[in-house]
This record gives sequence, structure tokens and C-alpha cells, in this order.
Amino acid sequence: MRNLVMALMTLTLLAAVPVQAADSSFAVVTQHGVSNGAQYAMFLPAVWNGRLIVYAHGFIDPAAPIALPDVAPADVAPWVVQLRETLLSQGYAVAYSSYAQNGWAVQDGAARTHELRDLFIQSFGPPTQVYVMGRSLGALITVDLAENFPSAYQGALSLCGPLGGGRTETDYIGNVRVLFDDYYPGVIPGDVLHVPDMEYSASSPIVKAIVAAILANPQRAVALAAVDQVKVPYTTPSQLLLSIVRAIGYNIRGTNDLLARSGGQSPFGNLGLSYTRLGVPDPFLNAGVGRFAAQAGGIAYLNSYYQTRGSLAIPLLTLHTTMDPDVPFFHEAAYAKIVAAARTSRWLAQQSVQRYGHCNVTPAEVAFTLSQLVNWAENGVKPMTGDVTVGLAAALPDSTASYATTTAASESAFDEAILSAAAGVPLP
Repeated sequence: MRNLVMALMTLTLLAAVPVQAADSSFAVVTQHGVSNGAQYAMFLPAVWNGRLIVYAHGFIDPAAPIALPDVAPADVAPWVVQLRETLLSQGYAVAYSSYAQNGWAVQDGAARTHELRDLFIQSFGPPTQVYVMGRSLGALITVDLAENFPSAYQGALSLCGPLGGGRTETDYIGNVRVLFDDYYPGVIPGDVLHVPDMEYSASSPIVKAIVAAILANPQRAVALAAVDQVKVPYTTPSQLLLSIVRAIGYNIRGTNDLLARSGGQSPFGNLGLSYTRLGVPDPFLNAGVGRFAAQAGGIAYLNSYYQTRGSLAIPLLTLHTTMDPDVPFFHEAAYAKIVAAARTSRWLAQQSVQRYGHCNVTPAEVAFTLSQLVNWAENGVKPMTGDVTVGLAAALPDSTASYATTTAASESAFDEAILSAAAGVPLP
């Protein structure tokens, strides 16, 4: 009866209200609001299974306007909408927040995501179960919440997150930048810690300069990618170029934001680090690469926001693409060690998909993975750990068969421009 009444009320409202970007085909009630400086949206399906999914979005350019993840950024928002609609069609309620901040917003993102549960209860009553899910930086927020507020959630799903911790991720980005500056000196103004304001789009001068430098001397890009401390993922020249350009983009767009949060003290340092290939130090690289000292304030900041501890008390399932250029797959092994040291491995299952791309999984695949988490949390059936590429193809033949088409259609203009620039360029 309650659902019927809400359905009638919603249909009446929809007749008078213009359709907006965040409107849903499967939600019988949609509620938007603002809390603590953040926008939020909550969606209730017509036939609710009693479960609430709170979703944490990933890194947003600090210069971008605050917006809900179903609106921006333009290359990810359609994926979020499709995931939301898939979950709603399966009977889940869904809630998410814009956060009140962009950039490395782990602290604020965790607080704004965590409050969604109470906001939902105030509007719709208590759900029977609550699950937290996040993508990219939002996956780190997800684990933050799972480790610190286990009583609030029945389980957590991490999608391609920097689970080895914030410093492990910033070390990767920082090392790609200092190695690029060594192999291609003078191309990017400043250095890894001193980044002048620059536009970072496919048509911007700095991106064009980086792409031109790599295409003029791809041998150096291959050498950079082979350094053990980065192991930049690629199998084609286009992927090599895109992986380097995307990593540098995080340095250019995110460094000043992170320094502002840490009191101007950098968490990145490579003093005493010996760069190696296949475990063998490279004397020429080590003699010439720029050296920078990490500072206590920066390290302390990323320890707080956030160094994972592995202190799990609820099921945590992770899903990660094996050739992720933004959040390298090695984060999964790093987190497994952290969890093992905390002696909570019984609460962790980690799955991978053999693909190139940052979190390049379909919404249908995420929904299927979520169903495994729910079955684990509610029925005690722990999912398998390891490569699930074949399993997903068998379970979702339509989704996986259309993977290539879906991927091409969802690529941002930025990625398309970078990939097209390297078309036809052979590896040395």
C-alpha cells in the first residue's frame, strides 16, 4: 500500500515537473537536497527489496563545479546513471552525494557518504540492509567507511580503488612525473611539486606538447614504462601514450589541491629510492632523475585520509581491471598484505578483470558483483577471489559481448583524442 501511494504521488508530480538530468525511469520516488554543503540524491524503486546502496564517486578536478555524479564529469556520469538504473530495476534503493569538495576529498567524501544512510532513513524509514559502494577514489572512501563504521553497513564493494593507501597512489603519480621529466626534460613547466596552473584537456598546449614529445621519441616512453616503481600498463602504443598522459594529468590537476590540504607539505618523496628494471638498478636513471623529499605533514595527512588498515569486520569485495592506468592493479596486492597483517582476510574477497582502462567494467558487471557481495553478507557464501573475466562473460553474455562497443561509446573526448594521436605508431 505504501509503495502504491508513493507511486501515485510521484506520477502526479512528474506530470507537473520538467524532466531533469537526474530523473530515473525506475524510481517511484526521487529526492534531492543539500546537506553540509553537498548535494545529494536518493532514489526509491517501485518494488523495494529493503536494501540501500550508498555510492561514493571518484576524483573530480578541483577546478570543476560541485555536481552530483550522475551529472558530472561528462565521461563518467552516463556510467553512473546506467549503474543506478540497473540497481533500481533490481529493487535496490540508491543514494549518492556530490561531496562538498572536489579533488582529494577523502575526508569530506567519507563524511558526506556516511550521512546518506541517516538522510535516507529520515525520508523513507530504515532499510533492512545498507551496502556501501565506491569507484576509484570513492572506493578508498568505501574502505575507509567499512574499516571505521562496520556497524553501519552489511558489506562494501570497492571498484578499482587505491586501497594500498593514499601515499601508494601519490607515489605512483609522482614517480611517473619525475621519470617523464627525466626522459623528456623541459616539456612540462615546473616539477612534480611545483605545478603552475595549466589547462589539461586534449586540445590544451601542455597535453599536445606531452603527446608530441612521446610520439617523437617513443623509445623513451617504453623505457619509462618498464621502470619497476611504476610498471605503466599497456599492450599497444596507444595504451602506452594514454597511460602516461593520464597519470601526468593527475599530477597537474591534483598536486596543488593536495598540498593545500596538507599545509603545503608534500607526501611524495624519492630520496634514497633506487629505480630498477627487473629488479636491477638503472645507474643512469638514478644519477639523473630529480630528487624530492617527502615531508612529515604530507605523510601524516595521507595517513589520515587515508591509509587503509585492514581492520575489517564486514564483507569487503573488490573488483579491479588488471591494466588500470590511473589506479594500478598493484593496489590490490598491497591491500591483501595489509588485511593479512591485520588477520582479517576472512572478510576480504578480491576479483579482477583482464582489461585495459580505469575501472573499465560495465554497470551490469558491477550489479552482478554486488549480488555476490549481498549473498556473502546475508547467506555466508563468500565469492571466489581471482580472475573473473570468464565468469562474467558466462554470467552476462550480452553485457560482455557488447563490451567493446560500450567502451568505445563511453570513452571521453580526451581519451579518444589521445588514442587517435597514437594510431599507426609502432612500438620500438
